Amino acid sequence: MYVQNPDFIGVTFPERAVSDAARLTGRSKNEIDGECSIKGSYFEKQVSCEMRRMQGNKITDTVLLEYTLMFDSITSIADTRENLE
Repeated sequence: MYVQNPDFIGVTFPERAVSDAARLTGRSKNEIDGECSIKGSYFEKQVSCEMRRMQGNKITDTVLLEYTLMFDSITSIADTRENLE
């Protein structure tokens, strides 16, 4: 039996990446900005998002998020975070 997690259905980018980056850095979503690129087919997609946390005019954190999606469901997430402070 295949059970889908309803939290992962119908995700949108970069909104999902902003939320994940805020959670990983322990900061507010308002402080996170970035962009995503999507590659792949209708059935399977790879989404790469480069997110950054800005404080004033200075970048304080960078987060690279890589998602694998099957249809609209996230099947895996990988992250790399760098603190620049």
